[in-house]
Amino acid sequence: MKNSWKSFVCGALTMVMLMALMVPAMAAGTFNGRASFGQVGVEVFSRKKYAPGVSMTAASGERVPVTVTYTDAKGGTTHYIAAEKVAELFDMSEAPSWDSANNCVNFIAEDKGDVHFVKVDLDKGETVPTDLPTHTITVTHGSKENMDKLKAQELAAMPTAPKLGTTAGPIKEVSAKTVDRTSMGFSLYNARFESMTGVSEGIYCADGEYTVITVKNESSCDVKWQVDRPYTIRAGGESQRFTTIKIPAGQTAERAFYVTDGADPLKQNLSIGLTAVKDDAVTKVVISAETTQASPVIGKGTK
Repeated sequence: MKNSWKSFVCGALTMVMLMALMVPAMAAGTFNGRASFGQVGVEVFSRKKYAPGVSMTAASGERVPVTVTYTDAKGGTTHYIAAEKVAELFDMSEAPSWDSANNCVNFIAEDKGDVHFVKVDLDKGETVPTDLPTHTITVTHGSKENMDKLKAQELAAMPTAPKLGTTAGPIKEVSAKTVDRTSMGFSLYNARFESMTGVSEGIYCADGEYTVITVKNESSCDVKWQVDRPYTIRAGGESQRFTTIKIPAGQTAERAFYVTDGADPLKQNLSIGLTAVKDDAVTKVVISAETTQASPVIGKGTK
């Protein structure tokens, strides 16, 4: 339902933009120029994303242009791009919505819709649902014994290895064993972290290259390792998530990622989070990150 609603909104936004340009006479004669469609393409960081003439499918099923060029009465040109394509190009966490009350396109809406609350009483034998709708907050009650039992069950179910092939934007998780390490260099080497509240670190992954992240768990208990690709523009902590795994105390884990060649620089960042599973334990980890070192390209050097 949510995806269908977004598709409808995206189509509406496109048509609003196009209609505003196609019928300038509706604006009380303010605009006396003319509109042409699909005359220009779009590049981001000098990389072509949409070629001139490219179109998209609206919610109605009709093909509509991605770009519009408005030529004013003096021959000046102004270029427009569909609102949802702007959100896509600049890595926003959600498609724009339509604020009908104010007749506005809303990027990153503050109101996400109704929030659903699910109460779980462990002492009554209730279990935490696994398939919950969007914008759901789970409130769990129970004795310390039952809460500890729930944590133990969640920890036991947590894998020690990630699901390979998982993708987030242009980044794909692959087997570290298949990566040729002979041409790799460290961007982070044996960095030691200690914290009562967990450790977080950002890792930049070059496009067309592999990145291998190594974590040694020196904590007194298992450590939960979460990897995300955070959206560039977001309202809160929205991100695309890879598999969360556990690293047993005293052990080392490696994870490898490949970024599609030509990916946008905005979409090449990873965020890693490491947290000791016991509330009173200190998170102690050693982190290294290495990336394939590409050969320099003639003509691309710095002066």
